[in-house]
Amino acid sequence: SLKHWRTGLLPSLSITGLVILARLLGILQPLEWKTLDLGLRWQQPEAKDPRITIVAITEEDIQNEIDYPISDADLAALVETLQTYEPRTIGIDIFRDTPIGAGYPALEKALQASNVIGVTKIHGVPVQPPPMLPEEQIGFADANLDSDGFIRRSLLADEDEFGDYRFSITTRLAEQYLAPEGVILEN
Repeated sequence: SLKHWRTGLLPSLSITGLVILARLLGILQPLEWKTLDLGLRWQQPEAKDPRITIVAITEEDIQNEIDYPISDADLAALVETLQTYEPRTIGIDIFRDTPIGAGYPALEKALQASNVIGVTKIHGVPVQPPPMLPEEQIGFADANLDSDGFIRRSLLADEDEFGDYRFSITTRLAEQYLAPEGVILEN
């Protein structure tokens, strides 16, 4: 009946329409992001995987202990030290497109190991990868910032400025790590 239409269906359709319109206009996006962030903070921390080791240069290191940027000789020594542990893969998330300090020949030799993945930047102002690495040992480190300035998503692959399809450093590391177990990543 007409009364049922005005009292039941019309208000619910109006509210549904307003919610859809607000969503399409992005009005609800900041609230959704805050809810996601809060939910992630409330999660129990995951156990650390003993198969993964992260060697980091922190802001405190830069301010108090080391010369920055790290020299080619020091980076080569670090890679050589890591190789003594026989890792499946080593990811170097340090842009190194030009020599820094002494030791470039040693770095060039250290990075030629087949288990080393280097990094490049493909968007904005591109940064070239270490020149001694083949394409299959290079991944990009670009990230998408949400409009509130936070990173909530990770690119696995993307096109560079020339339209070439490139993989992220995380994809390259996973690909190389999983290959001995017979897990092959397919696009």
